[in-house]
Amino acid sequence: MKDPDRIVIPAETTVAILAMLVGLLTLNYLPVGGFYDDGLYVILAKALATGHGYRFLNLPGAPDAPHYPPGYPLLLALLWKLGPEFPENLIWFKLLNVVLLGTIAWTTCRYAVRVLAVTPGIAVLGTLVGTLTIPMLTLVAMVLSEPLFLALLIPALILAEEMARGRPGRREAVGLGVLTAAVMLVRSVGVMLPVAVAAVWLARRHARAAGWYLAVVVVGYAPWLLWTARHAHDVAPALQGAYGSYTAWFLGGLQAGGLPFVLATARTNVHTLAAGIATSFQYGPGAVFAWGTLAVVALMLAYGAWRARRRAPVTLTFLALYLALVVVWPDQPLRFVWGVWPLLMLLLLVPLEVLYAPDTPRPLRWAVALPALALVPGLVRYNAHGYANDWWDSIPRAATARAQPAIRWTRVHTRRTDVVAGASEPMLYLYAEREALPVATFTAVQYLRDRTDGENADYLREIVQAGGARYVLVQSPGELAAARALAADTAARPRLTPVDSAGGLYVFAVGDAPPPAAPPAAPTDSVTR
Repeated sequence: MKDPDRIVIPAETTVAILAMLVGLLTLNYLPVGGFYDDGLYVILAKALATGHGYRFLNLPGAPDAPHYPPGYPLLLALLWKLGPEFPENLIWFKLLNVVLLGTIAWTTCRYAVRVLAVTPGIAVLGTLVGTLTIPMLTLVAMVLSEPLFLALLIPALILAEEMARGRPGRREAVGLGVLTAAVMLVRSVGVMLPVAVAAVWLARRHARAAGWYLAVVVVGYAPWLLWTARHAHDVAPALQGAYGSYTAWFLGGLQAGGLPFVLATARTNVHTLAAGIATSFQYGPGAVFAWGTLAVVALMLAYGAWRARRRAPVTLTFLALYLALVVVWPDQPLRFVWGVWPLLMLLLLVPLEVLYAPDTPRPLRWAVALPALALVPGLVRYNAHGYANDWWDSIPRAATARAQPAIRWTRVHTRRTDVVAGASEPMLYLYAEREALPVATFTAVQYLRDRTDGENADYLREIVQAGGARYVLVQSPGELAAARALAADTAARPRLTPVDSAGGLYVFAVGDAPPPAAPPAAPTDSVTR
């Protein structure tokens, strides 16, 4: 075949196909709920698909859900309609994330070429590092909203950057506003996108387009804000930490701790992020390798951002605002960084452009080439170990092993109408088919310090009273200490009574709950039925 007759597959399509093929490696039949959010997304999808509305079906009374924006659960609900049998339909939810991974790879490569104007080779390399490494695959392997968030965010950034260079009209501004509202309805942290777009457009004197854009964003996002305001108190106060409004949760921590709380959170999160990022690129053990790796990553990112400053001002503004929020937000900063991993990896590799430019001074070539090469061994080593050991499954594997005793006991010893309290309450609802409560609440202040046994006991009492639990199932030392404190307190109402224990699981009956039922002759062992 002659060269002109060859079928040429574009780089974007190539990396998208490769990403989906690798994504298929992450497919598993492990239960959901071990990461907590994944189980609640599935519960909300079930509620929508079965006509119950947007509710936490696992909680007694099925209160309306003001915690998670509805974008991702709505998409899962559509799949639930097509395959209503749980847990068999979980494979379709996970396949959706594989398709979204291919979409992310396609749009990331397109972004690199159209916005950053890098060579196709660097665009492909940056896309592969951003989508096929362990951080992104970990998110894809679980039923989490980050893949959908990125699949919408990157096209929005492409449009926003291209419009910023020209003179955006009303139609373009309205279209981007609709897409931005969709981003925000998938993950609340997407609120930083309209701030970034408006700031850049106003700085470039696109005031009319910015006005249309912000108006559409507000109209698209306002129903969710009204919903959260109306239903903010539907969830009992003791359950607000995991089920209430994000804003109220954060403001509660700010009110309790003030500026010292924010500064302490920032210090903790910076240390957590530094350790996590160093782990992803670090080749050798010890502080010297860790600090050296962090220095190289920081310098490469900074130089990449400086080179991209004119072509990607919206992206850089968005990432600056996003990461600033992550630093002061008292919860899991690494997950948030993984949620924009492809964009960060592109910025990390943008400096490699100087190696292709013929007029680049030799000192600059070496100043870029040597640090880049220094990151390669650690990146390869970390991901080779990850692929060999299926690290993307590590969280659900560990959570399933921990939750199995509680699920098994609940199935065997409780009635369908009983309410149980346990550490894995989304899994208890999904796999034991009982209404379930947590055994602890999570407050913003708690992120910085562990509660005392007495505080845990008080929270457990509130939770049990609020939800009418008949049995409390505990496993960790802190949970066990709280339950035993309530059992030992003769004046406690309700009072707990120990009734069973097995395999690290301790069961307490609440008040005058009947003794647990005897197990059948051959109880089932699997949480997947």
